[in-house]
Amino acid sequence: MKLKTMKSNLPKNKRKRKINIPHIFLVLILCVYGFLILYPFYNSVLQSIIPYKLAIRSPFLLFPTEIDFTSYQFIFHWDSLMYGFRTTFIIVVFGVLYNLFLTVTLSYVLSKPIPGRKIINLFIVFTMFFQGGLIPGYLLVKGLGMMDSYAAMIIPLGINIMNLMIMRSYFQGIPDELSEAAKLDGAGEYTILLRICLPLSKPMLATIGLYYGVERWNEWYNGMLFMRSVEKWPLQLRIRDMIQSVGSVVNQIPEASRPTAYPLGIQMAGIVISIIPVALIYPFLQKYFVKGLTLGGVKG
Repeated sequence: MKLKTMKSNLPKNKRKRKINIPHIFLVLILCVYGFLILYPFYNSVLQSIIPYKLAIRSPFLLFPTEIDFTSYQFIFHWDSLMYGFRTTFIIVVFGVLYNLFLTVTLSYVLSKPIPGRKIINLFIVFTMFFQGGLIPGYLLVKGLGMMDSYAAMIIPLGINIMNLMIMRSYFQGIPDELSEAAKLDGAGEYTILLRICLPLSKPMLATIGLYYGVERWNEWYNGMLFMRSVEKWPLQLRIRDMIQSVGSVVNQIPEASRPTAYPLGIQMAGIVISIIPVALIYPFLQKYFVKGLTLGGVKG
C-alpha cells in the first residue's frame, strides 16, 4: 500500500511515460533526419580514406573494406595548405578578439539608458537590411590602403548585428543593483564592465566567440577580393582553389615525392582537415553555448 501511495504522489513528469505510436513515429523521423545530416560528412571521411578502385566500384559506402591514407599524404605534401592554415589562424585569433571588443563595448553602452539610444539602435538595425554594396566596400578598403593585407579580412567585418543584439539583451538582464553597489564604492563604467559584467557573461562570451570563430574560420570571400598575394590566401580559399583545379596542384609537386591519389579523395581530405579544428573546439564550448543561447533571449 505504501509503495502504491508513493507512486501516486509522484509528479506527473517523474512517472514512467508509456511509449505510443506517435512517439515511435517521431523518433523514426528524427533518426532519418539525423542520418541525412551526418551521412554527407561521414561519406566525405570515407572518400578520403579509401583507395581509388574501391571509390569507383562503390561510391556510396557505410563501412570501408580497405583503408588508404594517400589523399592525406598528398595534402600534407602540399605546402600551400600550410600557408592557408597560417593565414586563417591569424584571422581567427585577431579577428575574434577584434569582434568581441567591438561587440561587448557597444552592447554594454546600448544596454544603458543613454540619450538617443533608440535612434542609435534604429540605425544599427537598418544596416541589417541595407548595406553599402560590393563596389563601395572595395573602394573603401582600397582607399584606406588595406589591399593585400590581413587587415582587409579583419577590420571590415567588425560586428555581427545579431550577436550585438543578443549581447545587449544579456547585459540588460544583469541586475542594476550590482552596478549601483559598485558605483557607491567608487567604481566607474570601465570597472563595472571589466570586473562585474564580463565575469558574469562567460557563457555569452563563449557563445558569441564561437559564432565569430566559425565565421572567421570560413573566411574566403574577402580574401578573394582583397588579397593579391597567393601566399596570403586563407585556408578556405586555398581549398576552394584546390577543389577547382586539383589536377594542376598535383603537377606542382615533385614527381619523386608525388603520391598517387584520385581527385575526389584529395578534395574530401582537404574538406575534412578544414572541419576538424572547429569540431574539436565545439565540445569544450557546448555547455556555455547552450546556456548562452538560453540566457541571451530572455530580455529584449
